[in-house]
Amino acid sequence: MKIAPARPALLLTALRLGALLAPLLAQAAPFPCPAQPIRLAFYEYGLLYHQGRGIDRDLVDELARRTGCRFDTRVMPRARIWADLESGALDMSVSGIQTPARDRFAWFAHYLSMKNHALVSSALAGEVRQASDFLATPRALFGVVRAFKHGEQQDRWLDTLRQAQRVQESPDAQTLYLKLKQGRVQAIFSQPPVYRHYLPTLDMQQQVSVQDWTPQEKGVPHGLILAKSRFSQTEAQHWQEQLHQMRADGSLRAIYLRYLPPADTDALLDF
Repeated sequence: MKIAPARPALLLTALRLGALLAPLLAQAAPFPCPAQPIRLAFYEYGLLYHQGRGIDRDLVDELARRTGCRFDTRVMPRARIWADLESGALDMSVSGIQTPARDRFAWFAHYLSMKNHALVSSALAGEVRQASDFLATPRALFGVVRAFKHGEQQDRWLDTLRQAQRVQESPDAQTLYLKLKQGRVQAIFSQPPVYRHYLPTLDMQQQVSVQDWTPQEKGVPHGLILAKSRFSQTEAQHWQEQLHQMRADGSLRAIYLRYLPPADTDALLDF
């Protein structure tokens, strides 16, 4: 029997149908979860994570729901998290800043943008209104969390202070804020999701002035940190696609609005 060639119109219809179905089939495909639970660490950081709640906790819960992947979570100091991601003792963490040094051992999947503001002790607020004023006040010490990055311009400024031995390191954000409250440091950098938690919790609203020392600098993208020892570049891209979908369907905005006002939420989504 001789088979008639396909009609051009029917062939075109079939091709169009295939193009329409392709995204649906891709969505139906199971997410490529690792065989073993993902070892993920949170760190105490204001409204991002505090005592089991926060933006990062809700984000990971939503990713678990969407992907079906299992997570083995724990809370660790930030410096230890970076060391364990590099050594392969940890698979994933949250709200990390990408740098060339960190690109050696981790992939980054961005989901929010945050900018550091300077929180200056009210005892100095009258004479310190910008970074140069603080540099010109030799008695003033600046506090940071060990292993934190703050943005290119702010980190360069901190390097200058370190050379003058005017930087004190702390293991976590709460210790940093307590030092500011007690007068052991006179200023720190912090972001809205963090100082909106600690200032009222520690009754510090009247003790500090919140200042923008880098008005020309935008927020810094933060993201999931995926250890290259556990995830391939293709697998990391799958996680970024999940976050893009959460941004597109409003899920990220809904999570941020649980903790922050609309203006802060809009700033977080500017990445």
